[in-house]
Amino acid sequence: MRLRIDQSSHASRWLWIAVIGLGLAVVAVICVLLIPRNRAPLISTALETSEPSAVVPASSPTIEPAVAVIDAPSQLPRLDFAPGSVEEACGLNEFPLYSKFSTDRREVKKTSDRAKVLESDACQAALEAYMNATNPQQFLSGELYEASLAELVILENPFTFERIFADPTGDLARVQDALSRPECLLTGDETNWELKETCHADALLNYAFVNLFCFGEGIKRRHRVGGGILFYEEYNNPYRKPPTPEQDRMLWKQDLEDAWMTAKCATLDPALELSAERYPELHALVISSDETERTPFSKGADALLVELAARLGDDAAGLSQGVYVYSLNGWRFEGNGYTFGRINKFVENGEWFQFTLKEPPSADRFLKALHMLARLDSPKSDPRDEFAFDWEFVARHLCEPPYFEYQPFSSGPKLVENGEHSSCKEIVHEIRQKGITFPPLVKMLDKFEQVALELEVYE
Repeated sequence: MRLRIDQSSHASRWLWIAVIGLGLAVVAVICVLLIPRNRAPLISTALETSEPSAVVPASSPTIEPAVAVIDAPSQLPRLDFAPGSVEEACGLNEFPLYSKFSTDRREVKKTSDRAKVLESDACQAALEAYMNATNPQQFLSGELYEASLAELVILENPFTFERIFADPTGDLARVQDALSRPECLLTGDETNWELKETCHADALLNYAFVNLFCFGEGIKRRHRVGGGILFYEEYNNPYRKPPTPEQDRMLWKQDLEDAWMTAKCATLDPALELSAERYPELHALVISSDETERTPFSKGADALLVELAARLGDDAAGLSQGVYVYSLNGWRFEGNGYTFGRINKFVENGEWFQFTLKEPPSADRFLKALHMLARLDSPKSDPRDEFAFDWEFVARHLCEPPYFEYQPFSSGPKLVENGEHSSCKEIVHEIRQKGITFPPLVKMLDKFEQVALELEVYE
C-alpha cells in the first residue's frame, strides 16, 4: 500500500495514523511467530494434500506479487475410457495430478511412476497397438487449434509408425541405392511420380522419419491442452486456467507415447543416423536437392528426404506439412512434401490453410470448405488423382469444440467459450436458405450433414 502525503493542513494527522497502523502490523507479526509449535503438523499436512497454483523460488532476488493459493485435489474425478484403450489399459484414472510430477521438465519427477505403469502387459499391448497405428505426421502436429492435411485424406496404404519402424536397415540400403542414380535426384520444381517404385520413394520417407524421431528432435515436442500448447514450466502459472481432468490425463498419455518412442529408438543401430560425419557422400547428395543458398536455418536432411519422396510420388510424403517451433530449446522440421504432391494441384494453399484452422462455425467458413471438398471430389482424368476423405474428421473438425479465434499480431489463438458460437445445424440451415443448387456443392453438404448427425455433433 502506498501513502500519499500532501501539503494540506491534515497532513500531520494522516502521518500519525500511518505510524500507528504500522505499529499494529508489527505487533500482529510478532503474535503469529509466537504460535505454539504443536500447530505445525496441520500446516505440513495441508501442503502435502494440496498444491499452490504458483511456486516462487526461495532464491528469487525480487519480491513477487501476492498470489492466492488454490487447493488442488490429490485425485481427479474418474473419466470413462473405452475398453482396451491406452487410457483404460494403463489405468490413467489412478494417476495423480500431472502437475505433481512435471512442474519442472528437467527434473523428470514422474519417471518411476511412468516406468511402473509401463511394466503392465495390458498397458504395453494397448500402447504398442495404438502407436503402431498412429500417423507420425499427426503425432508431430496434433495441435487442437489446427488440423493436418494427413487427417483429411485416406490413403490405401496408411503412413504409420509401424511402417517406419518395420525395416530401418533395409530402408537405409534402399535410400543409398536410390541416391546413387542421377534420375532420382530431382531438384527445383521437378517431380516424376513414375519413379516411385524404382527410386524407393517409400523408403526415403520412412528413413527420414526414423532420423527425425530417433536421431533428431522429434520427441522433444511441446505438450498440448485445449486452448493451446502447454509448456511444463507453465503448468503452475497462476494467470492461466488449470487443466481440466481430460487435459490432465492427455498430458499423461503424451508422456506414455514419448516413453514408447524413446524405447523404440533405443533398439535401433546408431549406424542408421544420417549425418555428414557418418555418411558424408550420402548426406551431401540429399542436401544437393535444395538449390537455395545454405544458411544455419536451411532445411535439414530429414526434411529434404521427405520432399524428395513426395517428388517421386509417395502419397504420404505428398501430404506432409512442416512443423515449425522456434525457441531456445526448440527445433524445426520443414518437410513440406505437399508442395510436390498430387493434392497441391487441386487446392490453393491459402484455401487449405484456412480450412485447417479450428474456427467457430459460420456460413462463410462452411461454404469455402465445401467448395474445396467438391473440387477434390470431382472426377479426375488420372485415377491416381482421386481422393477419399475422412468425413468423420471433417464433421468433427467443423462441428466439435474447442474453437479458437485468430487475431492479427496476437500471441496466439484465443479459446472461444461454449455458447458463443452457432451450431452446425444452424449454419447448414442458413446455407440451405441461400438456395444453393450447384450439384457437387449440394452433394458435399448432404454428406457432411449426414455424418455430423451420425456422430451427434450436429446440434
